[in-house]
Amino acid sequence: MANTTGVTEGSKVAGVAVAERVAAEHSLWLSSLPTIRRAPISDMLPQLLGGAELEPLTEPIAAPVMTVARTLAVGHGPVSDLSVSVDGRYLVTAHYGADVVCLIDTETLSVTATIDGISEPYSAVIAGDRAYVSAASNAEDAVVAVDTQTAVPLAAKTFDMTIGGMAVGPAGDVLYVGRAGEETVDIAVIDIESGSVSSIAIPAAPGAAIEAVRINADGTRLFAALTTPVGAMLAIVDTRARTVRASVSIAGSIGDIAVMPNGRTVFATGCDTEFGGAIHVIDVVGARVTDTIRMGGVPTQLVLSRNGASAYIVDRDEIAVMCTATTEIVDSVIIGPQLSCLAADPTRNRLYAADYKGAVTAVRLDPAAQKPQMVVAAS
Repeated sequence: MANTTGVTEGSKVAGVAVAERVAAEHSLWLSSLPTIRRAPISDMLPQLLGGAELEPLTEPIAAPVMTVARTLAVGHGPVSDLSVSVDGRYLVTAHYGADVVCLIDTETLSVTATIDGISEPYSAVIAGDRAYVSAASNAEDAVVAVDTQTAVPLAAKTFDMTIGGMAVGPAGDVLYVGRAGEETVDIAVIDIESGSVSSIAIPAAPGAAIEAVRINADGTRLFAALTTPVGAMLAIVDTRARTVRASVSIAGSIGDIAVMPNGRTVFATGCDTEFGGAIHVIDVVGARVTDTIRMGGVPTQLVLSRNGASAYIVDRDEIAVMCTATTEIVDSVIIGPQLSCLAADPTRNRLYAADYKGAVTAVRLDPAAQKPQMVVAAS
């Protein structure tokens, strides 16, 4: 079992007791943690890009006010993913190079626990009082369940396929895991309580990979962004029928995706064959690309504001703000180091941006203007 630091010995004992008690009730999911046969694969993961000059996205309407309040030098290296709890009280960060997962209190912006020994943690999601983190190796991948109350890894599900993104159903009872093998691409559907696993096949050419998985607000539609040998694709999945209802071909590449609150529109980052860095606007009902917004630069991750009025897009060392109604870039703010991932607080007007140096920056948003107003840094 992975070791933990940042919690008391009493917490460790209590955590083990909780894990053992729950394991007896749900042996399928909460079985003993397997030893993942690991060989270093860090060289295969995204690395810091060169210091090329950025093409300015637009002239900002007003210069954001930024105040660095606190920086924590934890020293765990690049952040591969981060996730915010439903109540907005804590963050989970995955540090793939250090085999470490951290829990961060959002009120104090301090690390409350460090869980080590999780091989190459890459994606992270939160459901209830558990975080689910993908762990990678050259032999098998796994999803590790971590109790966020005790900072104890409870169990893992191993797969002989590559994990490429995860999403939690809105009720917090189902975990969707994108998987890709040599000949097969699918979505593993894991019942969080029992641990039973089923799958949804994604028709795709051999060699396809799932880049991101997202779900709409009512949990009826799942969206999987794929890179295939013949181009990019967005698969639209009916979660009740557990089948792909439609697929949308996209010129160039596709990276991250975000679903509008009404579930009718999906925004996707990517590289367009004509425009370069771009945002694709996808109509879910018509299953087609309705617009492609030229960005320049290298747009990667994006998240939406709570009301869907604004999209926040990572472009190397900055966050661009796009009005979703007009699809115009209305502002941008440079954070500093090259950013690796982005998450939105579901309860407050706040973003969290992580970078390849291991820092996490909290950005407070003006609820009226939906623009960055203050930045607080943590790591």
